[in-house]
Amino acid sequence: MKKIFFIAIKDLKLRVRDFHAFILLLVMPLVLILVLGIVFKPMWTSTPFVVDMGVVDLDNGEFSKILINDVFGSADLKSMLNITLLDSEAEAKDRINQGKLAAVVILNKGFSDAITAGKSASIEVLADPEQSIKSGVVKSIVESYTLEVLKRRTMVETFLGTVAPYSSVNPIDLQKMIPEWLKEIENEKDIVLVKSSTEKKSTNEIPAMGYYAVGMAVMYLLFATNAGAETIFEERRLKTYDRIRTAPVHENVLFLGKLLGIFLVAFVQFLIIVLFTALFYKVSWGKSLPGIFILMVSSVLAFSGFSTLFASIAKNEEQIGSIGPALSMIFSFLGGGMMPIFLFPQWMTVASKFTPNRWALDGFLKLMESNASFAQVLPQCGVLVMMALVFFLIGTLRLKAKGV
Repeated sequence: MKKIFFIAIKDLKLRVRDFHAFILLLVMPLVLILVLGIVFKPMWTSTPFVVDMGVVDLDNGEFSKILINDVFGSADLKSMLNITLLDSEAEAKDRINQGKLAAVVILNKGFSDAITAGKSASIEVLADPEQSIKSGVVKSIVESYTLEVLKRRTMVETFLGTVAPYSSVNPIDLQKMIPEWLKEIENEKDIVLVKSSTEKKSTNEIPAMGYYAVGMAVMYLLFATNAGAETIFEERRLKTYDRIRTAPVHENVLFLGKLLGIFLVAFVQFLIIVLFTALFYKVSWGKSLPGIFILMVSSVLAFSGFSTLFASIAKNEEQIGSIGPALSMIFSFLGGGMMPIFLFPQWMTVASKFTPNRWALDGFLKLMESNASFAQVLPQCGVLVMMALVFFLIGTLRLKAKGV
């Protein structure tokens, strides 16, 4: 066990003395975290969700006023909907085409009379396809209102058809009472239930600096582990491996020492980034120190395993040095290190779950966002450890088959 440890420490010392590696693995991620945190800070600030919409009221009837004043203008929706009154459908289409409004509600002439008379009535909604979320909100509100009106009208029609014929009340008087019954809709507060929200929804309490501290730290783990994997080929090229073999050390011990060295280099790099960002960038990595530690270990294991697998596939150290950085960037992008996951299309969200970056990011964001405990990040740690075992197993078997 001591021999394995000494071999690992030797690799760690060599990496510390390498000025180029110091710049690449420590200075670069810290600079990127600072730049990205400052540049994207304004975009990361949570902003109110406001829908710019228009209304064309060609009806000017009782039910149009209820929709505009009592539904759109209700306390729950007033702060969310920025309403512009328009004169015509042509003006509405023009505003939509210019992207000034997410949606326009058109109430055609005779809308209220049609409802009162029990005839067919509809509300037209014009939507901007480039603002599908916001126009969808307007559409949902209108549909909820329409369903409520239809429900009440159906109740009245049923009453008139079944009860009224046997009632002593004059049918003419009943007909006059219908508008008053239907007007009660304006007093219903549960027609449309919409909770206030924000456009940026996955970064509740995490500032841009914190998000990119995780994203860049995880991305550069693969840089660090790939650099360690390069030494496997480098030592064979420089005949260092052959000289070490002359010592009374078993090949398995040499190999395990190399793997432990890859792990230590990446772990020390990760630890320095965490401490530096916490002290100087004021990034809060969470309150659970055991959770942070176990997630760091799991992440480094997963990336060390992947680098071992990559080394078993690569033909030489030049391939690792050239392809490795590209893989790091691709994994970081897919895993959400550069752009939040909630902005991904569905297929990318699924694909991201096959990268260790995604699981490491999810775990650290959980620690940051909700001050999760040690137990709450165990699922992410479990997936990372499983990835590490699979990567190590396949990579080790392939390296052994190649005689490395």
